[in-house]
Amino acid sequence: MPTRKKQFILLLAIIASPVLAQVNTHSPYSRFGLGQLSLPGYGQNQAMGSSGIALRSNKQINYINPAAYTAIDTMSFLFDFGLNASNTRYQTTELNSELTNFNLDHLAIGFAISKWWKAAAGIGPYSSIGYNILDQKSLPNIGLIDYSFEGTGGLNNFYLGTSVLVFKRLSLGINMSNIFGYLENIQRTDFPTDAEAAQTYAENRMVVRDHVFTFGIQYHELLKEKYFIALGAIYENQSSLNTNQTLLYQNFFPGNAVALNDSTIVSPTFQLEKNSYKGEIIYPARIGAGISFGIDKKLILSGDYQTQNWSNSLIMGESDSLVNSNSMNFGMEYTPNYEALRGYLNRVHYRFGGYYSNSYLRIRGEQIQDYGITFGVGLPFKGTKTTFNLGMVLGQRGTTDNSLIKENYGIINLSFTLHDFWFFKRKFD
Repeated sequence: MPTRKKQFILLLAIIASPVLAQVNTHSPYSRFGLGQLSLPGYGQNQAMGSSGIALRSNKQINYINPAAYTAIDTMSFLFDFGLNASNTRYQTTELNSELTNFNLDHLAIGFAISKWWKAAAGIGPYSSIGYNILDQKSLPNIGLIDYSFEGTGGLNNFYLGTSVLVFKRLSLGINMSNIFGYLENIQRTDFPTDAEAAQTYAENRMVVRDHVFTFGIQYHELLKEKYFIALGAIYENQSSLNTNQTLLYQNFFPGNAVALNDSTIVSPTFQLEKNSYKGEIIYPARIGAGISFGIDKKLILSGDYQTQNWSNSLIMGESDSLVNSNSMNFGMEYTPNYEALRGYLNRVHYRFGGYYSNSYLRIRGEQIQDYGITFGVGLPFKGTKTTFNLGMVLGQRGTTDNSLIKENYGIINLSFTLHDFWFFKRKFD
């Protein structure tokens, strides 16, 4: 493998993990389950409603269906990295607030091993936890009590994938995803009007690391040398993710540490309990199907449907308000004239889409819904297949009914898909 390609893979492995370990959300809904799940796909997918089960492109990496890797050109090497910025408005029937995040979204590579055998690797966030909630109550004979809930962490997805062209139009693929990270939830109880009362502290930290496999299939057909249609399906197996859980309970008494003598110090921190357990998270099976069709090199229409049996999921033996989820994603891409020699705007890829999801959370009898619209452009670099992708997502999650929280969010995502050749020998440097 050329030295430059090794440097890209090294960059992917070394830089990605610590950079992706950021606060990607402030949503109170991230307190439940595995946190707030990330939108799937990269620049092209997200601007097309995060659809991709039946999408095929020789200029973009589509990990949603690993069978799509066979669309990569035989001598091509793709390097894709992306950033995103989000702004979310949190609203109840009485209050509202607004918060902003900026994060590295993903790093990925795709390449050809042979004419019929292609591969890809990448890393990105799978879920995020980031909330800070204060609930204040007043009880008779006690006074004010502050209950605070705080969460941090999330899970990342590092995948290695490959696909093969079985017949002229049929592709099979597989992704091996390493799901890893930590989920931390902290609860504090404080008595602000009682100077002598102790503050209680409870911490639940779970470290997760294990594998999940995604299998994909695509069939594509070119009709009358102009029109195309592609069908795709994915299946993700149910898995048991190895989990190490640490439970810590402490009391914090007012005052400072006091030294009774040279060997004895009385600390205001009193540890009630600290235990570690080995267990598992039952990660449920997921299935999906998609279709794409249109005019070759001009128009793409795509649609996906997915469902995942989260009601079968257990997190260290508990269900945690999880229910079966399902989603519909659709999108389109229009290119006025892919091969135009003049007029840059003729070669721009214009994208639009939408999505609707019944999430895996049911809180106070309400299954949390998430829906929105997407749009963006793919801007080609002159004389190359390298593309700059710019996209936007406008969506809504949750509701103010039953004292819940409605989130109106906007996400801007930027990504570069750098295109190079593996075995092309230049006569001049």
